[in-house]
Amino acid sequence: MFDLEKVQSLNELEMLVYHYILEHMDRIPKQTIRQLSADCHVSTSTILRFCSKMGFDGFSELKYAIKKDAEEKKDASFEQYYTSTIHVDSFLKRINQQTYYETLKPAIALISAARHVVFSGIGTSGILGSYGSRYFANMGINAYSIDDPFTPIPQRGFENTLAVILSVSGETAEVIKQVTNFKRSSAKILSITNNEHSTIARLADYNISYYMPDEHSVYADPFINITTQIPVIALIELLAHQAGKNLANEQSE
Repeated sequence: MFDLEKVQSLNELEMLVYHYILEHMDRIPKQTIRQLSADCHVSTSTILRFCSKMGFDGFSELKYAIKKDAEEKKDASFEQYYTSTIHVDSFLKRINQQTYYETLKPAIALISAARHVVFSGIGTSGILGSYGSRYFANMGINAYSIDDPFTPIPQRGFENTLAVILSVSGETAEVIKQVTNFKRSSAKILSITNNEHSTIARLADYNISYYMPDEHSVYADPFINITTQIPVIALIELLAHQAGKNLANEQSE
């Protein structure tokens, strides 16, 4: 129900409100603005600015929209079992719009200009890095992956390299150190994270965020992050296609 283009305009405090609302949709219609303010540890004016940026006249209108959205989805079947599909569906619709393509243009330019593209991440992000490097290679792009965040990064030889860093939180210490080493070696950094205000996002030359609800397992280890990675796969494939098209056009000229 939230416009991802508007989400990109949020500052760090407003982003806290956004993530809290995504994770507690059922609670918001019953809360007062002061209760939400206390839960998010932000001022009521921050919440009102958030509402305004999202296109609502005030907190009451936001609560009504959330309640109405929930009522419309009551009859949904699969969504009752896996609510992330709601947010994924919204994301996939938006990445096919021209306005979102403008957001991707700087990333596509970085990929097209690089002689080598190296993917890196840890855990699930590391696995997606392997997928990304193979998909890029399938599109004729010179790509490989590093699935060990402790792999030493030489201090030279990365001048024509783009490091694509995958991280849900953007705060993993080992990956932050690796990003720093890549930058010291003159590599360009493209990060794909769930939070544009994270450390890795701020270190990158360009960052793409997908803004999915933060999820942790309720069946196993609660510290394990299980935030959906479908947007990451979609972004990898979209970037590969567009960069591959650019390279093909350059070769035909």
